[in-house]
Amino acid sequence: MKFLITLQETKKIYVCFEEVKFIKKVLEKEKIEYSKLIMVTHKKLWNMYKQMFNNQVDEKEIIFVPEGEKCKSLFWLQFLYKKFLQHKLDRRGLVVSLGGGVVGDLVGFASATYMRGVRYLQIPTTLLAMVDASIGGKTAVNLSCGKNLVGSFYQPVMIIIDLNFLKTLPKKEIKNAFGEILKYAVINKEIYDLLIKTDVEKIYFYPFPINKFTQKLIYLCIKTKLDIVKQDEKETKGVREILNLGHTIAHAVESITNYKEYSHGEAVILGLVAESFLAKKIKFLSEDEFDKIIKLIEKFVDKKYINQKILKLKAEDIAKLIKFDKKTLQQKVYRFALPKKIGEVKVVEKIEYNLVIDSVKFLQQWLKKKEY
Repeated sequence: MKFLITLQETKKIYVCFEEVKFIKKVLEKEKIEYSKLIMVTHKKLWNMYKQMFNNQVDEKEIIFVPEGEKCKSLFWLQFLYKKFLQHKLDRRGLVVSLGGGVVGDLVGFASATYMRGVRYLQIPTTLLAMVDASIGGKTAVNLSCGKNLVGSFYQPVMIIIDLNFLKTLPKKEIKNAFGEILKYAVINKEIYDLLIKTDVEKIYFYPFPINKFTQKLIYLCIKTKLDIVKQDEKETKGVREILNLGHTIAHAVESITNYKEYSHGEAVILGLVAESFLAKKIKFLSEDEFDKIIKLIEKFVDKKYINQKILKLKAEDIAKLIKFDKKTLQQKVYRFALPKKIGEVKVVEKIEYNLVIDSVKFLQQWLKKKEY
């Protein structure tokens, strides 16, 4: 299975459902030539999966970075620049990112800025990266005051999705991915209908099943994002901003806890709850549609397993961090991508600060109660 996305500045991007042991054949087939192929990944990850590549990658040309959000920093960005030089990577080289969304963001931004741009290829190894992080060309590193504040739009030449990686995916990573999957279910009613009618046990627990249903779910999530990106690649028309549903408050939660307490997917689930309430509070979202969203979230999310750290924080302190969100204009006007109904999300401006605080307080109450 192969997608082809055509963009204004990047002529062609291929999204291939293919086994990584055929990586060189796939590159040759798509006529992607390169002077040198360098891979960036985590050491533990490479030791787990190197057999899948069937000697297609020279181990001397692999650069290892640490696991976790900490590697999305200016320090590790500079580390990659130095390694690229040591490996004599020129502008005709190809950088391969192997891993989840964190390494993909770091490698993408390094590739976008090294020698004013070298090509790179994404191989996502987590469900979250497959359905969201590897798609769309957003690359970035974090600053101490906020997430993804330094970055660029830079598309990979190819994304290879090998579903075999999911066979060994830990349960926590499956749960992490569902933050984004549930977001897509609010954006695309077809995904919502698919999930609301499905038994949770069939898809949500370890080991993650590779079957026609899960293939369709992954396909629909990718297609949803690609369709939006094609309309607004660099987020200048307001269309692509709808993909930030749940993320404004999610990023504030991640930042206030120093990216140590919550996985990105878990933070997005919290953001989705709070921002859906915000949409209802301003009468943008009906009570009935709000109930549908909460029902879907509670079907796949067991609240007792969510980190309770947020309950010890002041709602005002979380809301303050939204001032540093990229969608905030002049630190006065609050912009949110909010659901109008299942299948329709729009950007809403001029959200009052006290309403944001109320939404965080609702989130905290929702976590405490068995039913909202």
